[in-house]
Amino acid sequence: MKLRAILMAVVLVSVLTICQISATATDLVVRKASGEVVATDTVATPNTIVVRTTNWKGQEFIVGAAVEADTVIKIGDRTAGLEEVKEGDRVEIVYQRNKRVIAKTIRIKR
Repeated sequence: MKLRAILMAVVLVSVLTICQISATATDLVVRKASGEVVATDTVATPNTIVVRTTNWKGQEFIVGAAVEADTVIKIGDRTAGLEEVKEGDRVEIVYQRNKRVIAKTIRIKR
């Protein structure tokens, strides 16, 4: 019984290691979404934004992304901070997904 548990642990660690190795910078995916801001958090590190959108099948989809110092945020034509983004705002977001989801541009339509 102990041998079986040790063997299962070794297999699990091996699979997790292989999965981690395969997730490299070449797996970077860039996506664009339009929708409605559900929430923002300027207290968390990193700051975050949550957007409700729909996928290509028309199904509701939630995107939660980190907002870093180099994320470009625009309200209309002016540059803004995340603290100015409000729940319910219409938004277009471009984000990168690899090991994390990171917002690169956020454009608010008011």
